[in-house]
Amino acid sequence: MAKKYKEPINEEMETTINVLYDDNILSIYTNKVSLQRKLNKLIGEPKKEHKIKDKITGSFWDISLNDKIIIGRLLIKVDIFEIYG
Repeated sequence: MAKKYKEPINEEMETTINVLYDDNILSIYTNKVSLQRKLNKLIGEPKKEHKIKDKITGSFWDISLNDKIIIGRLLIKVDIFEIYG
């Protein structure tokens, strides 16, 4: 079954990336639909999804800092900061 997403209004769109050194984790949260889809394809299912009814409103991923392959993919293939539009 295809996932259904709810696009936030522009003023509420956010992506946060935190490095949790004590836990050895790179934590990513986003409510931007296009980025959620890219991350799902690139690194797999999120650890947690926020939902309103049957639509996903945000997703969380936790990636071990030891997982250099996944982190490398993120840096190369995902334009998290949308530098190019």
